[in-house]
Amino acid sequence: MENNNNPRELAEIVENSMREFRSGMEHREQMSIRIGRRTTQIIRFGMMGMAILGLALFYLIYILTKDFSQVTVHMDDMSGYMQTMQTDMESMADNIGTMQKTIVTLNDSISIMPTMNNAVANMDGSLLNLSGDVHSMVEQIYAMNGNVGNMAANIQLLNRQITDMNVTMGYMSGNVNQMAKPMKMFPFQ
Repeated sequence: MENNNNPRELAEIVENSMREFRSGMEHREQMSIRIGRRTTQIIRFGMMGMAILGLALFYLIYILTKDFSQVTVHMDDMSGYMQTMQTDMESMADNIGTMQKTIVTLNDSISIMPTMNNAVANMDGSLLNLSGDVHSMVEQIYAMNGNVGNMAANIQLLNRQITDMNVTMGYMSGNVNQMAKPMKMFPFQ
């Protein structure tokens, strides 16, 4: 077989091939740099977004815990008012019982007046019903007082859980900062 290729043609072919190879490698390198820059920008904007959302979340949690502590204080005050109300209702029930006895005595004293006697008898029955209603109200106030105490305990538990969540979010913030440390090694920050 005869070799028709002279060394000059071969050198030109090799030179053209090397030039095309170099051009392709430069395009590949530029593409890698662009991809790296865009990835870095995406990560930066993502981290800034997460930081902003984290701050908003911490602010909302702070407001919520502050409001719940105020609600707890008001619930404690309300529990005290309910106990005072309960005491007042009990004394009112006792006073109604005394009043009922007095009306019975009065009824006996004025039995000569039949019209008045009938009216006092009706009043006596109404007061008896009222006394029963007040006693049932006192029982319901006992139940309400217990429920308010349970609600105050539940709100204090919720307040503690939100405080624990604040601590956990602080740990998460530290972890996000730890995750962002490798990005500081890149030269295109």
